[in-house]
Amino acid sequence: MDLPSRIVVKDSEFEEQLLALVGNMELADDFTAAAEELLAREPDCGIPASRDGSVWMLPMSPIGSRRVSLYYSFDSVAVTFHSIMAFDD
Repeated sequence: MDLPSRIVVKDSEFEEQLLALVGNMELADDFTAAAEELLAREPDCGIPASRDGSVWMLPMSPIGSRRVSLYYSFDSVAVTFHSIMAFDD
């Protein structure tokens, strides 16, 4: 049985960081589309990023040679994307 999908909310900081990483909003939407679909249905498939489990992290596809991680939280109604960061190896 499929679980009901949560809504996805993007903080303004997340959207600013994503645009800076990807370059334009159309590519940004494409870059996060799979993560939105996955996390709306299975938000606990990421990795807890805080000791209390309030913030989670999902590794994303790299951008160039940089690793990318999406940070989010969730409840029974919504998944909130808080930030997205790229890291050099």
